Amino acid sequence: MQENKQTNDTPNTTPNNDVAPGASVDTAEKQAQAGGVAPQTEVTPTVAQPIVNADNTPAVSTSDSVIVSEVNKGASLDADKSPEAMTAKKQLLMQYGIATLVILIIGSGLLYALEKQGRINTGVFAKFSELVNPTPAAAIVNGTKISKADYDKNLQQLKNAASAQGADIENESIQQEIKNQAIDVLVNTELLRQAAYSDGSVVTPEQIEARYQEIVTSLGGEEQLKAKMLELGVAEDTLRKDIEGEILIQGHLAKAVDTSKITVTEKELTDAYAQISGTAATGVTVPPLADIKTQLEAQLKTNKEQELVNTYITEVREGAEIEVLI
Repeated sequence: MQENKQTNDTPNTTPNNDVAPGASVDTAEKQAQAGGVAPQTEVTPTVAQPIVNADNTPAVSTSDSVIVSEVNKGASLDADKSPEAMTAKKQLLMQYGIATLVILIIGSGLLYALEKQGRINTGVFAKFSELVNPTPAAAIVNGTKISKADYDKNLQQLKNAASAQGADIENESIQQEIKNQAIDVLVNTELLRQAAYSDGSVVTPEQIEARYQEIVTSLGGEEQLKAKMLELGVAEDTLRKDIEGEILIQGHLAKAVDTSKITVTEKELTDAYAQISGTAATGVTVPPLADIKTQLEAQLKTNKEQELVNTYITEVREGAEIEVLI
């Protein structure tokens, strides 16, 4: 806020012994000699009234200076509003706009490249790609889509495994059982993955690499692993992603399912051994129970753990929104 200031330009109108305004120098001297006082004339100057300098030349008053300053300022503003100035401003703004757009395009391209390489995960481009080119879905679990491509790949792997075990995959009932298993495995995996993220479970790159090296060792080396992945049609990045999901889910199940109280009784061991002996193929000799007791006990314990996991998965499925689309 500007404050109004009074200047010293306004003359003092109180009568005094000074020279009266407008009197000549001779008159003033005569008045001084006579010892008389000349009558004072009250003067009320206007804002623009000139003040006479000592040499009788008009001087510009303080108010005049303000007026001149404002006039000059107005002239400057008018110059800024000239067509040439306005055109220059528009061109400058356009240049800034183009530069900003170029930066955004370059930045978006960099983010897209990093996300395609798997170095970052913003999810923005995946959502955009999904809108432009939607992927066919086999199921939707709590709003998350399971792609038809993942289902087809899992189905083929299960067919290969069943065929390797001697199952007749051309049988319609077996085919339907394999299809049900293929979609159930994917749905259950997604449910457990979501549950793991909800409880704060995380997987580090070091954990993934350690598990990957375990697989390499178990198969006899890197070349054997590559050959196996080629046989199954699995890329390395897909395998590592599956490893991450495996570790994530195992960590969640270790917290969600209490297996610490699982025990295997001697009766359970003998009954299981009798079943194995009774179903053994002709010509196959079953080792004595004492020789396979440790392995059999571990297998029975694993079976009980799986029963508890299945019960937990059933509970999770009951509270989930699952839509199977195949």
